[in-house]
Amino acid sequence: MNRFQKMLLMVVALLLLSVGGLYLYKDAAVRAGVIAGGDQVLGAGSTRLDAAAIDPFAGHLELQGLYLENPEGYQQPHFFQMKRFDVALSLQSLLEDRVVIPRVQLDGVELLAESVIDKDGPRLNLLTIRKQLGSSGEDEPSAAKEDGKKFVIELLTVSGLKVTGVMTIPGGGSWPIDLDVPTFEITDIGEKENGVLLAEVVVVVLDAIIGKAIEMIESDGSKHLKLAGDARKVLQVLDGGLKGSGLDPKLGQKLLEDAVKKGLGDLLKKKKKKKKDR
Repeated sequence: MNRFQKMLLMVVALLLLSVGGLYLYKDAAVRAGVIAGGDQVLGAGSTRLDAAAIDPFAGHLELQGLYLENPEGYQQPHFFQMKRFDVALSLQSLLEDRVVIPRVQLDGVELLAESVIDKDGPRLNLLTIRKQLGSSGEDEPSAAKEDGKKFVIELLTVSGLKVTGVMTIPGGGSWPIDLDVPTFEITDIGEKENGVLLAEVVVVVLDAIIGKAIEMIESDGSKHLKLAGDARKVLQVLDGGLKGSGLDPKLGQKLLEDAVKKGLGDLLKKKKKKKKDR
């Protein structure tokens, strides 16, 4: 074997080792990428992922045990947990700058709703996070938004979504939440933009999931308060806080308490009237 052949053999061996190393650590790379995407939206250290497994030749990606932390000021450690995340993809698409994903299945997602009342008034963690999603990426340089692999998701299905926790409002007491959200789909994520960054995918998906949860909480709250439209008003106050609603915190809290008491009082009067009519 001459010198040239030896050098060629060495180069081939190094390439094989490189490819083998990349393949060996592919799962760790995917896990790190998902964590980075979540942290970019919600803040450093906000994302935990137990495991990731990708088989590019079979066209399959699976994530297990995804947790997203609550913002500061809430007692629960996280607001989002997901058992499994399945993705169908192609090897050819993975090698391109724009990755087209035909199907994504989110299964067993649980949102933990938590409301608190402090010096700034009542707040709901899901609404706090939704605001954060709306402002994420605003301070990011435009050049940074252009860099990185772009994604298009043709169909994303969310099934088995549960919303649990406790709702607490001034004067209205507390009640447990245990709601099942019907399966829903999101189509053509990133299609109009010719692909979006992973962080932008996180924003779109989380915003849709939280939006569905808020609808369910609003409906459930109306049943508990027995006031038509009052749950929506409560959520508006929880969204902006009493200060954000243009009210002095003490006055705003009193108005909210009076509204709830009035509604419950009217309800009791109606019940008494029905008994008399009988």
